[in-house]
Amino acid sequence: MSNNIEKKKFPWWIKLLIIVSALPVLTLPMIIGKCSAIQYDGAKMFFMFYPLYVVASTILAWISYRQRPEMTIILILLLWLTHIAMWMLPGAI
Repeated sequence: MSNNIEKKKFPWWIKLLIIVSALPVLTLPMIIGKCSAIQYDGAKMFFMFYPLYVVASTILAWISYRQRPEMTIILILLLWLTHIAMWMLPGAI
């Protein structure tokens, strides 16, 4: 069974999708810049864990593709929803 998993191809477009899905984390300084000091204190925990979450989700999506490609898609969708939520955070507080 593990031979089938190792022989399963890892398409280039999935690799590209996973990498592109992780890139919006680079906008974190811009997101923090939009916050006032009071807003930043209220959401500091989210800003600290956001990059860690993105890295963990990206690694898990990469690893899980060969055995469970549907899990990779779910992780990528959750990652994009998290990016959207973080972009909306300065205006919501």
